Amino acid sequence: MSHPVDATKSILHPEVAAYLDSLTAAPDPLPLRMERKAKALGFPLVGRRAGRWLELLARMIGARRVLELGSGWGYSAYWLARGVGPEGQVLGTESDPRCIAEHRELFANHPLAGRIRLQQGEALATLRSLSGPYDMIFVDIEKEDYPRALELAVPRIRSGGLLVADNVLWGGKVTQPAAPDDVATRGVLRFNTLLHDDPRLEAAILPADDGLAVAWVR
Repeated sequence: MSHPVDATKSILHPEVAAYLDSLTAAPDPLPLRMERKAKALGFPLVGRRAGRWLELLARMIGARRVLELGSGWGYSAYWLARGVGPEGQVLGTESDPRCIAEHRELFANHPLAGRIRLQQGEALATLRSLSGPYDMIFVDIEKEDYPRALELAVPRIRSGGLLVADNVLWGGKVTQPAAPDDVATRGVLRFNTLLHDDPRLEAAILPADDGLAVAWVR
């Protein structure tokens, strides 16, 4: 999910962001197509810089089983599918059947289509139904649900695997006290604290796009 519309600041200076974008050319037309479509419709996607990190992280741990909480059309699943290789599988969750239908249309006849399966249903309910272990779980759902996702995800990740979450800098809103009714920012703040205090994890935040939290499971 992209940063909030009421973001307080850009994480990167625009010139630095443009330079990094110049280094991360899309490998084929599909992500470009999704990016253009998302921009036209105001549909949230992780940024391409974050997508490349997802691919690299999956490759670095030799991930073959990846679970994605909150898939949309499958933009981030695209990068994860590149990372898991031809023997890997990305299971995505998406509650909106229209997004799943759009995913099927976008990925029709694409070489990575067979590596991705989107399951319709609410992300946390789906997570509760799965036992794992997974090599990597990627979280990109409603921000108020992040602490609960952390609680449910960690026991389902193998030792040496990764928990990764998008939007953990939340457009700079994490630098300010959250209003009582701002449940999204409060969820991100709580998640970041829990993640870094959890003795089962080694965690850090990459300032890519809107912030990627990366936690290695002991």
